Amino acid sequence: QTEGLIDGVITPSAEVFAGLADEAARLQRIVDDLTLLSRADEGTLEIEVTDLDLGAVAAGAAERLRPQFEYADVALVVEVGDPPEPIPVRGDVGRLTQVLSNLLGNALGHSPAGATVTIRCGRQNSLAFVDVIDNGPGIAADEAERIFERFYRGSRTGTGGAGRGIGLTIARSLARAHGGDVFVDSEGPGA
Repeated sequence: QTEGLIDGVITPSAEVFAGLADEAARLQRIVDDLTLLSRADEGTLEIEVTDLDLGAVAAGAAERLRPQFEYADVALVVEVGDPPEPIPVRGDVGRLTQVLSNLLGNALGHSPAGATVTIRCGRQNSLAFVDVIDNGPGIAADEAERIFERFYRGSRTGTGGAGRGIGLTIARSLARAHGGDVFVDSEGPGA
């Protein structure tokens, strides 16, 4: 479009400029994601650690994405205990929100209309955890570790939720920067 504007082939309009702005923002997100991965690989990623409630972070990430779930007609269930009990951890709220947003977005992208995605938080012994559970097509056993590789997109990606292939890599890198990890479990439909 930019070349078309320069050559006079495309007529300048608010719609054309909005498209260019959207594309520039998309490219900026890709650059930011690759920079984040590079810093994580180098061990230079800045993590601002504070005391926080992991359940509140998870609920906040879910609420932030709820409109996307509603638009896709996918139910989003948040389970943080009944009644909710704080799950105290030390971490960077922004980075942990990014981990959960990537996992939730991935689950949404692989869930058909009418499906349910559940985010569940809790404690098991001394470890805090968050599970993101979908009932999409699942992940083939031979791809379970590969889905965390940069730019890898699984065979069951399809066309609807296909992304750039770095969201799960980012999620795992950020979790590991916090001393945690991201794992996948998929035995049949769902993950």
